Amino acid sequence: MGEMHDLDDLYANTYTEEDRRAFESQPTSEKKFLIAWALALVLGPLGAQRYYLGRIPTGVVKSLMFGTAMVGFATGALNLGFIFMGVVGAWTIIDLFLLLSGTMSDRKDVRLDGFRRWAGPCAAITVLVLVGFLIAALVIGTSSAVSP
Repeated sequence: MGEMHDLDDLYANTYTEEDRRAFESQPTSEKKFLIAWALALVLGPLGAQRYYLGRIPTGVVKSLMFGTAMVGFATGALNLGFIFMGVVGAWTIIDLFLLLSGTMSDRKDVRLDGFRRWAGPCAAITVLVLVGFLIAALVIGTSSAVSP
């Protein structure tokens, strides 16, 4: 049989003071975390935060996918609209998680200014907004089947 390991030792917090100093000594971008997060939360399906961070090609792809979804809805091709809107919506949620985890950086791969200060409050607001959308979708979905 294999060696026995103490799970507390394996999964202990290994973030040391040296790690903290190394993180803080990294250069920060001139791009602001709070602006990128607000753009992702409000205009995320259009790719606004990607344009702001200098990630133009993926911003264009996201915008085109959103536009395709809108054209699908406008022309009655609802399946096309829902497919593209689903992809864009999932991509927007992933972008929010990448921003809030500190993984998304600017075009030069430098971490965003203000991440340490604003990541926690922004994460809480993001959760509240996503839960609010979920509740609204459930209320709208269940009330549309009720006839007067």
